[in-house]
Amino acid sequence: MTQKITLTGAFGNYDRIQALDLDSLRERGINLQVEHLPPSEIFARMCQDQEFDVSEMSMGAYCYLSGQPDNPFVALPAFPSRAFRHSMVYYHAGSGIEEPQDLNGKRIAIREWGMTALVWIVGILGDQYRFDLHTIDWVAAKHPRVPLKVPAGARIRYMEDGQNLSDILASGEVDAALIHQAPACFSAGLTHIRRMFPDYKSAEIEYYRQTGIHPIMHCVVVRRDVYERAPRILETIYQALLEARQQTVEALSDTKAFAVMVPMLPAYMEETRQVFGDNFWPYGLEQNRKTLEVLARYAYEQGLSPRKLTIEEFFPESFSGSLDSKVLEGSK
Repeated sequence: MTQKITLTGAFGNYDRIQALDLDSLRERGINLQVEHLPPSEIFARMCQDQEFDVSEMSMGAYCYLSGQPDNPFVALPAFPSRAFRHSMVYYHAGSGIEEPQDLNGKRIAIREWGMTALVWIVGILGDQYRFDLHTIDWVAAKHPRVPLKVPAGARIRYMEDGQNLSDILASGEVDAALIHQAPACFSAGLTHIRRMFPDYKSAEIEYYRQTGIHPIMHCVVVRRDVYERAPRILETIYQALLEARQQTVEALSDTKAFAVMVPMLPAYMEETRQVFGDNFWPYGLEQNRKTLEVLARYAYEQGLSPRKLTIEEFFPESFSGSLDSKVLEGSK
């Protein structure tokens, strides 16, 4: 890349993003000016106004955009956020709920239909526990950030002004909640508010061992008009993200001085490798194909996409060829 290009970027403040070598990127022709912002703010600004040239992006929103004829973004198979979501199922003890199957036919509060965390847990509950989203009276805190259509037959109403998820769960106005952050009523120790999976760590490890899936929350996107002006920036940015991920893994594995404030970090890293192997946070298309295919199915079932998308529709053709081979070689 002979001509330098200046790009704006927005990402959450993660270790794997902090490790980006911006000086090295400049030497390779890209002056990337990064802002660290809350992911929800990034998604809103990108979905509404395409405000940044490069950014982190919700996979739920990207599934929606990939099904549209005018998707304004091109994605890279670099995934700065991944998370299991068994921990986000809460219920009111007076609701008659005792196990996941009991959620059917209940009133369930959510933050926002289409947010990636919800897409995953609704899909997982359906696959693993015969949960049927069409039997639920959904109560949402906010409208979706993209104009998606809820699945045919699904019933969703929105909370009134002044209401919040914690209060309506604590009062029994809803029977359960699927929330990625613990509601205040649970954190306050109210004994009638319970987690469906109290030992969610064990449930998540067992889910991974059964399926091989580590849910992907966010990808990285480049504005399509920027990509079309300079297609090679995709490979350059992707390579920088790969290098940053590797530096992060090395830092977490260094036991001389811990990179993060986790007292038992070496033990946690050993356990992580025992469960996931050495490449425990994979980038690339092929190494994430199964996870992405399941997400594409969930997105279709939950109304985010008009049809079941193929993985090749998510990413440029180059990522199913030479670029992905490069990732596989670097991960051995």
